[in-house]
Amino acid sequence: MAVLKEANIPIGRSVFIPKKDGLTLADIEVEANGQYQIVERPECFVIKNAECCRSILATVKTKD
Repeated sequence: MAVLKEANIPIGRSVFIPKKDGLTLADIEVEANGQYQIVERPECFVIKNAECCRSILATVKTKD
């Protein structure tokens, strides 16, 4: 597993993970200490904080 990004995501904010080397939604794994949403766009994945009252720490990794 390779770590693509580790980020603290404030309330209502998002983190963008660029698609590279044919990366798909099935190829990534997100570990977070709160609720989040993943949206797939043509150029990137968007990971949005879905918590109402706090920021979250999210780690995005590739699956083996």
